[in-house]
Amino acid sequence: MEIQNQLIEHLKGKTNGKLVMTPKQLAEEIPISPKQQSKLREEKKFPIPHQNIGRNVYYSIFHIADFLLTGSVQQTAEPEVKLKKEKTAPKKVNPQTSSVNLSHLFLLRAFAGNLFAQAEEITNLAENILKYQNSAEMVERFSEKFKPKGTIKDGEESDGKI
Repeated sequence: MEIQNQLIEHLKGKTNGKLVMTPKQLAEEIPISPKQQSKLREEKKFPIPHQNIGRNVYYSIFHIADFLLTGSVQQTAEPEVKLKKEKTAPKKVNPQTSSVNLSHLFLLRAFAGNLFAQAEEITNLAENILKYQNSAEMVERFSEKFKPKGTIKDGEESDGKI
């Protein structure tokens, strides 16, 4: 729990005390560009829940922290937040404090997903190659068995008649 609190404080520092991040800010924490995030959101494959407000997209820092720590997001991870605007000075992040960078988990998960997709494509390709090979052999056998009229079969000699 201490690591999660430290991570949340780190994320708050990145957002100047706000509890939400933009896709651009999230791209600094996990190596996925805002454009790629958008594509994944459209395909409903992006693992971190988002909230659209007008044309803008926001991610809760609680969901981000939960994802970075566990690799998944629990929908109840975000505590109740009062909607009052409090005027507090943003906390400055001390560069000497160590923060845990767990973006490698997201990369590893994406890498495994890509490997699975490529393995599936290779399996489909192998099946299609076998089908093609079988159909080419069938065409070859058919053309040997049923030669067009006027051609000489192996072992037969032409008697001069066509």
